[in-house]
Amino acid sequence: MADELASLVRLDYPRALREAVHALTDLNEAVNAKFGIMAWERFDYDLAARTLTFSHKGRPRVVAEIQLVGATDDGFLWAWAHANQWPAGITEDALKTRAWGEANGVTDLTTPRLTGDATNLGWGMTAMAAKITGAVGAYRPMDGPRSLFLLYRSIAFVS
Repeated sequence: MADELASLVRLDYPRALREAVHALTDLNEAVNAKFGIMAWERFDYDLAARTLTFSHKGRPRVVAEIQLVGATDDGFLWAWAHANQWPAGITEDALKTRAWGEANGVTDLTTPRLTGDATNLGWGMTAMAAKITGAVGAYRPMDGPRSLFLLYRSIAFVS
């Protein structure tokens, strides 16, 4: 997937970005269809444990292994740009995405802070990261005034 993406990026970056966003939308729809993400009344994330747990009536129902892509404020800030702010290991996929961006000349993936519509930038960069790392989906929880953008490395029902 990342090789196909690299070829498309060299030819037409805006198209590659659109295709990555559509692919992530499809992944998220499949995750929601299988795990009912939108139906659970509560979610809790633990960046140190790298988990996102969806609960209902006080009982965990679905758990995902996560990675932090970035956060929004007045723009989009890559998680790798301030990796020392985050728990160890939570930015591994963001770092892989940055390395891929360096190798393929994609400045959006190597610029620490992107300005513009923070939500669209966040989803776009998360979609690129998902494509590059093979994530199975993504989630955007609010963290006070900012949004976090998380990738699912894996997701499963709690037994």
